[in-house]
Amino acid sequence: MPVIGWRTFAGAAQVDQHSLLDHPRHLPTTSGRAAILLALECLHVGPGDLVLLPTYHCPTMVSPVKTLGADAAFYPIDEHGAPRLDWLSAHVPAHVPASIKALLVPHYFGLPQPMEAVRAWCDARGIALIEDCAHAMFGRAGARPIGSWGDVAIASLTKFFPTPEGGILALNRTGLTMPALTPASRIDQVKAGSDILHMGAAHDRLTGLNRLIRGAFALKSALRRLVKGGPAAGSQAPPSRHGELDEAEEIDANMALIDLPLSHRALTHASGWISRRVPRRRIVEARRHHYAFFTEAFSHRDGVHPLLPALPADCAPYVFPLWVRTPDPGYAEMRKLGVPVSRWDRLWPGVPALPGDAGKSWSHHVLQLACHQDLTEADLRRIVEQVERLFITPAAPAR
Repeated sequence: MPVIGWRTFAGAAQVDQHSLLDHPRHLPTTSGRAAILLALECLHVGPGDLVLLPTYHCPTMVSPVKTLGADAAFYPIDEHGAPRLDWLSAHVPAHVPASIKALLVPHYFGLPQPMEAVRAWCDARGIALIEDCAHAMFGRAGARPIGSWGDVAIASLTKFFPTPEGGILALNRTGLTMPALTPASRIDQVKAGSDILHMGAAHDRLTGLNRLIRGAFALKSALRRLVKGGPAAGSQAPPSRHGELDEAEEIDANMALIDLPLSHRALTHASGWISRRVPRRRIVEARRHHYAFFTEAFSHRDGVHPLLPALPADCAPYVFPLWVRTPDPGYAEMRKLGVPVSRWDRLWPGVPALPGDAGKSWSHHVLQLACHQDLTEADLRRIVEQVERLFITPAAPAR
């Protein structure tokens, strides 16, 4: 994930391109998961209500629904990641029960989905549309900016900016009330700022200050051990970021119910300041360059192919989705080697096998390769080398 460094602030402050941070009715939150929970609360979702979710999902899409005591029903997606409206129309009547409150639709991988037909489908049935922009901070979806189609929209700051926390809740429907959040404590404020610096120094991104910052945190850890006691192991480790936890720990955290007080706490000043002040041009252009690099590297190869090779204009991809014919055991080896790759292979219990659904296949075959702005050319080449070694079938020798 992005880590703060001197390059973070290089370039013009803004780019002539929409970001959800420009939304006229947006509220910074502590995470994308918290934003989903707040969105559901704005729509008065609670016990006995039903929310429609895609079969291809991160558990953080489901846990807010369960935390509020509501139920989730899963719908299929097509080969582009769009909802199968034909299936939904056959299974959700034109006059829906009052208990069906919302349909959540993600812009997978940061590639904007067409939303006109989905918006019309929801309007015809009186179902609220939650536009999940956790992967899509920038760009347009058809005729409207990202985040403008849903009754509510949510996003994640940590996927695009070097912040330890952060999400966005955006309201589009007239009459919805923005929730009131509890201010972050002084301890939270200081911790967020120090975590940002610690993470940058731990990755050697703050040349001239790296040793000083690491030394200060090592001294703080040593003093804490003297006062409180406890093991030294890990005391100098930088704060964890989503995507850098042990995979099993991350899955367990995502499958758990949400911390309600944290979800209703305001974003810290340091995280908010960075998300507003970091120049956007480098983020957008670097991510698009990296996506194009992977598209060229993995096109016309035996054993893998780009899942969605066409990159829409005016967007910044979150990850590069690579379809792999035989992902195991190579995927586990990539994780052990520290290659920045993930897979949504832990679906919520009870996800059905549905006809015409790409979701369950994606959960097994699609690897999400990092393409964020802080990757170097050497990082990109290393990712390609590992994919070639583990997944690409060597060409047969000519006879």
